[in-house]
Amino acid sequence: MTDPAPLRATRLARLRAAMAEAGQEALVLTSASAVRYATGAVPPHGESSVEAAHPFAAVVGTRTVAVLGIEPDCVPADVERDVLPRDARRAAAALADRVGGARRVGIDRLSFAVAEALARALPGAALDTADATVLAARAVKTPEEIALLREAQHANHAAVVEMLPAIAPGVREVELTGRFLAAMARRGVTACHVEPIWCVIPRHAADAPWRFTGSLPYRELPSDRVLVSGDQVMIDTGMLHAGYMSDFGCTWICGRDPGPRDRALRARWEAIVDAVLAECRPGATAAALHRAALGENGTGRPAPWPVPLYLAHGIGIGGVEPPFIGTDLGLAAEERMVLAPGMVLVLEPYVWEEGAGGYRAEAMIAIGADGFEQLSPPPP
Repeated sequence: MTDPAPLRATRLARLRAAMAEAGQEALVLTSASAVRYATGAVPPHGESSVEAAHPFAAVVGTRTVAVLGIEPDCVPADVERDVLPRDARRAAAALADRVGGARRVGIDRLSFAVAEALARALPGAALDTADATVLAARAVKTPEEIALLREAQHANHAAVVEMLPAIAPGVREVELTGRFLAAMARRGVTACHVEPIWCVIPRHAADAPWRFTGSLPYRELPSDRVLVSGDQVMIDTGMLHAGYMSDFGCTWICGRDPGPRDRALRARWEAIVDAVLAECRPGATAAALHRAALGENGTGRPAPWPVPLYLAHGIGIGGVEPPFIGTDLGLAAEERMVLAPGMVLVLEPYVWEEGAGGYRAEAMIAIGADGFEQLSPPPP
């Protein structure tokens, strides 16, 4: 099933406005999320290059849009369709034919061989990156996109809640994935974007498989580890609903109710989220959210998120996207990241104490006209 016409039209208009702002007359797109955003076509797999086993691409002009390499039943009827050869020279020729006489062309994720061949096929055109143009269009979501993200998040939350009783002593971490995917399938969602994570949080730094200097101990790969009563099981999941990604996680205590130290860790996480939410409004910078989290976390502690992950990130069609808040780009870069109505963020701080363990959960919000809207139910 392809994306509905009104949603496609709105996204394409946003993309063409971003093209005009960047001075680009055409885009050649090969990432799955960019192709779907621009055309409403549903690619056969997650990512592509034009030399992949099943290559695909989209070419967007100021008045035309075409999809190459995707089966007809996955392409809207009003979008032009063509084949895309695997050979670099022939692929470049097919793409150049669709680009036409455009003088400045944005490209994304083309291999060196195809990009070089495309440059030869378009001698009068200047080629530059399409990434900034696509991300500028995608940064602000339409109400229809926000509704899809909300639906995805609520389905994901419900599926996690359904299978929480399975987090029991004697179960292996890796056994939980199948139960979760089955719960999502019962809700009509089967496209798994993030391999589901069910990891016991280390209570001692020495028990962590790795950590970055100055960062918090962490695990993010499930194993054959057998759960025991009292384990703090960190959950992180991400599924695609109509192409839009859910990103829901929480921490669940195996086999018993949370103890005083578990509850104290969750309370710290909630206080950090509340401090960040207090800054979430149009015109605020990513740096303001960063500083709010550090301030609430207190002095003398590592930042409340594990390197190389984030305090928060954007999300939309096909997966996570900018802004990324809390990276090693630093506060100076984050001062230039300004929130606007329609932006959607996932807040995902993590708190941890030696001997007590940790707590991590995720909250999805949409920036509104004068504040924010919660798209996630509270973590269970």
